[in-house]
This record gives sequence, structure tokens and C-alpha cells, in this order.
Amino acid sequence: MFATETYALLIMAFFLILGYLAVRLPVVSRAFLPNSLMAGLILLLVGPQVAGQFIPDYQLSAQFYAFWSQLPKQLINVVFACLFLARPLLSAKKMWKVAGPHVAFGQTIAWGQYALGGLLTLFILTPFFGARDLHAALIEMSFEGGHGTVAGMGPVFTELNFKNGQDLAVGLATVSLCTALISGVILINWGRKKGHIKTVMKSGLRERIYHRRITYELRKKGVALRDHLTLKKVTTHVVLIAVSIFFAWIIFQTLVLAESVLFSDGQGFMRYVPFFPFCMFGGIIAQAFWSKIGFKTSRPLIELISSITLSLLIASAIATMSLEYISSHIVIFGLLSVTGIVWILLAFVLFARRMFRHNWFQNGIVNAGQSMGMTATGLLFLHMVDPHDKTNAMEGFGYKQLMFEPFVGGGIVTALALPAIIVVGLPLFTAITSVICILWLLFGLFYFGKR
Repeated sequence: MFATETYALLIMAFFLILGYLAVRLPVVSRAFLPNSLMAGLILLLVGPQVAGQFIPDYQLSAQFYAFWSQLPKQLINVVFACLFLARPLLSAKKMWKVAGPHVAFGQTIAWGQYALGGLLTLFILTPFFGARDLHAALIEMSFEGGHGTVAGMGPVFTELNFKNGQDLAVGLATVSLCTALISGVILINWGRKKGHIKTVMKSGLRERIYHRRITYELRKKGVALRDHLTLKKVTTHVVLIAVSIFFAWIIFQTLVLAESVLFSDGQGFMRYVPFFPFCMFGGIIAQAFWSKIGFKTSRPLIELISSITLSLLIASAIATMSLEYISSHIVIFGLLSVTGIVWILLAFVLFARRMFRHNWFQNGIVNAGQSMGMTATGLLFLHMVDPHDKTNAMEGFGYKQLMFEPFVGGGIVTALALPAIIVVGLPLFTAITSVICILWLLFGLFYFGKR
């Protein structure tokens, strides 16, 4: 068994390298696809679901795919444990002053995804296509949360007998990421023609964006990555991440125990709550503990570990998603995809310029890129329109993550969305999310937009 897992990891590493080479081909490089996405798609194509349908007696070991299918729900814990490690924290007041418009814009998009997903499910998907009420939460989970969040929600999908919904969500996350990369380039060209942005990074300077973003940032700050890649530092940081997950496990188990005492009849909701959001708080506690015992943490090294983990997660999630379920529910899949894409594009064009008083395009595109793809996608777009960080959009977006990710886009709200639909019903869930979306929209337009 150990040999199988080792071979599976080596094969995954090989395909990640292959994906890295593929995205550097002249035709493919213009789409700015991440190598992890390309690696996952290649593995999907050469696997039993695609190649196996055309080649007689073809079989790439099912054991490998079975192992890869288990990776995402484990790796997401590492990604979330890294979110707050070694991050400098301002006071809440200062963070709000810098990142408030970003928070309002991001929250508007996220809650709008719930509201529109609810309306679509109530009036079209369920009556005409027999969709479950739970489909209403898939847009936010897939678009805003991404592959990692969908993977982390695996136990919840299973508990709610909605495992096929996870396959649909992985497909939605893949479509949203690909669409984000295409639409982002179109929007940037449109913004340049309209005069909303002064400079746009040339697409040929690929070494300064996306998959080598961390190295570029370190060079800009005068930090050599090799100085952080010592055996001692790597070992201590791996231990720190493990301690973060351990603290998260203690928090989670404490809540489970408390619920079992309060609800002896087993009617609590903790069995529906995934574990990975607690790793954020475990990281905060572990960081404080680490500082107390005299260890220093390196944010560049944490980002590198998180980036590698996320690449493995995305590749394995895409490689093992079920094409059969998506193809048999293609209309539901298409309507959810179109609704999510159109909502984000409209929010960017209509609301961003009215929420951000200065440099609205740069501030808006980084949030739109995150909402439709992932954080790295938003950073890619920002680096293309503001390569020298003259607008300070990076600072606002960075602090926005601290006030945004604990809740939506993979946080507590995302984790509880599916159980909430079960508990309160889809009509009430849709009404509540619609009201919250409108409140954030009005707050962004009239509080930040007028200041």
C-alpha cells in the first residue's frame, strides 16, 4: 500500500512538471493557465474516464486515482492552516480603513452568488430539471471557494447524500477558473482601450506572474528564497503547520463534545460542519505558541508550502472528478455556470467603479478574479494592470482576505451553507442571502462610494 501511494505521488509530480511545460507552449501560454490545472486536465484525459473509453483494455491503475481522490480533503487543511501564519496583523480599525471597500465588494459578490443560486434553483432547476435544493449553494462554493473548498466539503456532501453534487462543484470550479482567465484578459484589454488603466504588463513577461509570483515578490523585497530553504527551517515550518492542524482538531472535537452534551438525541449540526475552516484559527493559536517558545516564522516559506500543496490539491481534484454525472446533468451544470459568470462580470462593470473611489479598475479586477477563479488569479490580473503596485490595491486586497476568508469563499458561512438549506429551507435561505447581499451592496455604494 505504501508503495502504491509513493508511486501515485511520483506520478502526480511528473504530471505537474508536464503541466508546467505545457503551459509554457506559445499557444497555451496566452491563456495564463496554471500548471496545476493543466496537470489535472491531462491526468483526466489519460485516465479511465476519457482514454479508457476509446482504448480497449486500457487501464491506468485505479489505485492511483483512488489515492488521488483522497488527497484534496486532506490537503485543504494545510492550505487553510497557512492562511494566517507569519502574517503581520494591523488593528481591526486600520485594516477596515484600508480594506473596507474590498470587503464590501467581495461580500456583495459572494452573497449574490447564494441569492442567485437560490432563485435559479427555486424557479428553474428544481421545477424543470429535478435538481435538489442543495444545488443553490454550489455557485458560491465553486466560484468563490474553488477546488480546495469543494474538496474540504467532501464529508458534508457524503453526510447529506449529495456526493454527486461534489463532482458537479469540481466541474463548476474548473469552468469558473478557465473562464476567469479568458474574461480577465478581455476585461483588461477593454479597460486599457477605455482609459481606465494606464499600463498593462506585456503578456510575454510570464516569468513575473502567476506560477512564479512568489519568487518575484521575494526578489522585489530583496529576499532570496534559497535562504529560507534550509533543512531546519523547512522542518520547523512543517511542524508548525502540523501543530496548527492539531490545535484545530482540538477546537473541532471540543465543539463536537459540547454539542453531544447539549443535544443527546443526536440532532446537532456539527456532523455537517467540515473540519478545514477551523485550521485558520488553529494557525492563529499555533503562531502565538510558536512565538512564545522563541521560533521565528517565514512568510515566504509558508507561502511556498501552501502553493505546492494547492497545486497538488487542484491537480488531484480535477483528475478525479466524475464526468459521467456532469454530462448527465449538463443543463443544470450550464445554467449554474452561466449564472455565476454573468453575475461576477456585471458586479465588476456596474458596482466596482461606484464602490472604489480611486483606481476602481485595479481594485475591482483583483476581487473579480478571485471570485471567479482563485486568489492567485486575482493577483495575476492585478499584477498585469498595476505591475509596480502604484495604486496600493495589493495592500487593501491582502487585508481584505483576513476579514473575508474566515466567513465566505471557503470559510464558516460556506461550510454551513448546505446544512443551512436543510435546516431553514431553500425559500428562507434565498430570502436571507438576498437581503444580506443587498445590504452589503448599499453599504458599499453609499458608505465607501460617497467617501
